Amino acid sequence: MNNTFASRHPRLHWVILLLVVPGVILLLDALICGLLIPLLAPQWQEDAGTVTKILLWGSGAWLVDRGLRIFLWEGAYRRATGTSAPTVLVGAAAAAIYTIAALIVLTEILQLDTGAVLLSTGLVAGVLSVAMQNTITDFFSGVSLSIDRPYQVGDWIEFEDGVLGEVVGITWRSTRIRSWHASLYVVPNKKAANSILHNYDRPTRVYGYWFHVSVVSTVSPLVVRQLLQQAALQCERVRSDPAPMIYFCDPGSVPYKYMVYVHFDNYPWRFAAIDELSVAIHQRLQQAGISPAAVTYELQTRRAEKTTAMMPGITEILRDVSLFAPLTDAEIGILARGLSVREAPVGERIVAEGDEGDSMLVLVSGVVILSRTINGHEREIERLKTGQCFGEMSLLTGEPRYSTARALTNVWLIEIPRTAFAPLLARNEKLQAGLADLASARRKHTEAVQRALFSRGDTLPSDGHAARIKALIREFFGH
Repeated sequence: MNNTFASRHPRLHWVILLLVVPGVILLLDALICGLLIPLLAPQWQEDAGTVTKILLWGSGAWLVDRGLRIFLWEGAYRRATGTSAPTVLVGAAAAAIYTIAALIVLTEILQLDTGAVLLSTGLVAGVLSVAMQNTITDFFSGVSLSIDRPYQVGDWIEFEDGVLGEVVGITWRSTRIRSWHASLYVVPNKKAANSILHNYDRPTRVYGYWFHVSVVSTVSPLVVRQLLQQAALQCERVRSDPAPMIYFCDPGSVPYKYMVYVHFDNYPWRFAAIDELSVAIHQRLQQAGISPAAVTYELQTRRAEKTTAMMPGITEILRDVSLFAPLTDAEIGILARGLSVREAPVGERIVAEGDEGDSMLVLVSGVVILSRTINGHEREIERLKTGQCFGEMSLLTGEPRYSTARALTNVWLIEIPRTAFAPLLARNEKLQAGLADLASARRKHTEAVQRALFSRGDTLPSDGHAARIKALIREFFGH
């Protein structure tokens, strides 16, 4: 009877054990009584029978415990609830079974007076229950939570006192919750069991959210509703099922008020999704020539100088990149022609390892993760911040993308194609040297990461990277 058979046919395996184990014990008892007992002293003869009875009760308790696990906990309980039985409940049932079997063995077989033992045990238990009242309450509250399952590991929950976060652990005494601040709450199970709880992941992980948008009353509500619906549908993080709903909810107010009701894949995505949706609504209304409704207040005013806030232009952004320090202002202006800033939302794969590419990207704002496939797994090798560049090897040498780049935050990028870069690079040796040094340093860093992960790195000598890259640049650009 091997483990494979037991795992495939647990019930049949248990029935066979129920028939075989007691039979084997009784057979051994019969053999011992027939062959060895006549040769032993009378006292040993009685002890042999006692051992047989103890083995029968012990094996019986084990078979009952195993039967409960197979037929009740892993069978009926899972079918009724759809989840596995709580470990605390299974352990408590097993402890009760073995305790009953031990008492029967002590009382009926060994003929011991267990009354005094039980009385003293009860007194000790009473003293301990008073001294450990809170711990015991937490324990039984943990059992209650395990049975009721108002939340599981991975759920986002909020208690009535404002404790909010992701459940990362549930023990017999407490629930551990990781907050938005990446800190840890430890909530006693007694409090968790008696508190009003908001589970953001039940009954499903889909999270519904609504907010109000005010638009001037001179614009037709039919037009506004259509624009708001289009803005919601164009957002990747807004679910199309359930579909976004737009309601003209307060026609008596001025300006008119509209409710936007949408759903996201899960609660943690709410901030990024609300940001995307708000920007989309602003763009739709702006394209239609609709300005946000003004709210009127009675204010005391004074004359002040007008201030204007503007985003820096492409030229100013490139001038702040250290890599382009060898370029003159005129050359920076030439390079900036035709370029624009684009946004990549959180999680977007900007470039993929192995893809063809002929451009370099400058990180204007945000954080980008560079990773490579090492031993079949994607491993992070570097994090880039504002003002840094990536993709330089493809631009310089025409090689496929050396690494995958993903947006860790919302990022803004400038993509510089080879056609814009080639004329400046061809006649500026300092720029060539700076790019070669950058590519060489990044390649060395990647090799160091690979060696740390017990993976074979590039076969080229590390100290020859810069010279090799310079040669490839000259060859690629025809110099």
